[in-house]
Amino acid sequence: MIRQQPRRAYPDVLPPVPVAADEADADARHRLTETDRGRLPEETRRVLVQLLSGPYVMRERHPKLWPALLRDEDAVRERLGDLFLVLVLDRDAGLAYVKAMTSPTAALPRTIRSTPLTLIDTALVLHLRGLLLRAEASVTRVFVGRDEIDDHVGVYRPATGTDPVTFAKRVNASVVKLKNNSVLLTTDEEDRFEISPILGLVFDADEVIAVTAELGRLVAGDDAGVDDETDEGEAP
Repeated sequence: MIRQQPRRAYPDVLPPVPVAADEADADARHRLTETDRGRLPEETRRVLVQLLSGPYVMRERHPKLWPALLRDEDAVRERLGDLFLVLVLDRDAGLAYVKAMTSPTAALPRTIRSTPLTLIDTALVLHLRGLLLRAEASVTRVFVGRDEIDDHVGVYRPATGTDPVTFAKRVNASVVKLKNNSVLLTTDEEDRFEISPILGLVFDADEVIAVTAELGRLVAGDDAGVDDETDEGEAP
């Protein structure tokens, strides 16, 4: 008599988890390499890269990325949320950027860097923001010359306690910083820049009023001799 082995309740090899045919086809369609496990189209992945590398996605400057962002907005928000980030999207202005997620009950990690602003940086950013505000109702693109920049920030030199040569170097550094962060956009003219409309999203009216009042206090001499190397704020 041959004795049968007892049947095992849990076999060693589990059956594969079925995958819907359309889902598998979608994964294969967007696969860029043999080892690629990404599920988003290439254009949408490039949107994420641009948002993360910063500072923004702009309809006019990124004509291939903007449609992909609008098409896959939900997927982009989901991926950014996994990184503790929030998508800020203005369809009318044609602008999008990311900011750190905040919670009233938990300390969330910061996964993007903010750009520290010196006193001169802050004064220049507010001036550019003011130019955008004054032009919003009449034009779509706003420009500023280097001579206007120098004239405007020059009133803050006494507050920094620096000599003219040192102050000029710091103004140059501020202009370079804003160019590198795509706030000042280069044009065909060397000393003429287009002001990025992103400032309209980053700095609202209340922030402009508050910081402008503080700068006015410095210019009035309440804190004369403030070192411009001290950070006055941050830009997203």
